[in-house]
Amino acid sequence: MRKSRMESALFRSLILVAATALSVQAQDSGGSSNSISWQTSYRQAADEAARDGKPVLVRVTASWCAPCQQMKQLTFTDSRVVELVRSNFVPLLIDADEQPDLVSGFRVEAYPTTIIVAPDLTILKRMAGYQSADSLANTLATLSRSLPETQTTAIAGDAVSALEPSNAVKYAFDGFCLVSLLEETRVRKGSAEFVAEHRGQMLCFETAERRQKFLEDPEKYWPVANGQCLVSSREGSRAGKGDPRMAVTWRGRIWMFSDRERQRRFIQTPSYYANEM
Repeated sequence: MRKSRMESALFRSLILVAATALSVQAQDSGGSSNSISWQTSYRQAADEAARDGKPVLVRVTASWCAPCQQMKQLTFTDSRVVELVRSNFVPLLIDADEQPDLVSGFRVEAYPTTIIVAPDLTILKRMAGYQSADSLANTLATLSRSLPETQTTAIAGDAVSALEPSNAVKYAFDGFCLVSLLEETRVRKGSAEFVAEHRGQMLCFETAERRQKFLEDPEKYWPVANGQCLVSSREGSRAGKGDPRMAVTWRGRIWMFSDRERQRRFIQTPSYYANEM
């Protein structure tokens, strides 16, 4: 009988532990009505911020970081923090192992780091290290009161680039996707979620599939003359930086030009300017 009671008590304890773990997991993923629904996509968070007129609360974390897990279980489950975040911010969760380029873009040097990014491209607050529920709630309440009601209604255009922090990584070719440009002759901005490095430069791509295509054969997509305007060079002018929006595809390559007039000249006699190569 005693053994049976001990086993029963142990069983109840295991159920309690499991229920607690599931509760914490649900709170982190937005599974509870009293929890924070974290975005994990930079693009989606930016779109939501532009639509709802709210700044972004960026939570940079790592599974191996003990203080990060403490904030997950203690700070971000606090009812005051939950209410403030849900009412006034767009919550974005960045995993250091899964999104290292975003971590680099935000210049994160310690874990955890919590960042408030205003829609006017400025970082309002950067908090490195563990933040208690009291401390974070006070900070969020202060920021919420100081933000004007019309703070983000003026955002227009590409939401992802609009919310990119001022100290973010600078992408080559103005952040346009080279694969979309070559394969579909479409000028499309890449996403900070899909990046790669080539020739010492960071590039971003429209989708993960397009990034993979680039990685399989980067030279195929790399612009002629590293994206410099060959028409300017051929005509004796200083070879200026080509604009991806003024690009053409010819002989399976991308050719960029500094302006519409030089693009037009190339289209008329491409072989003449290609001899500059």
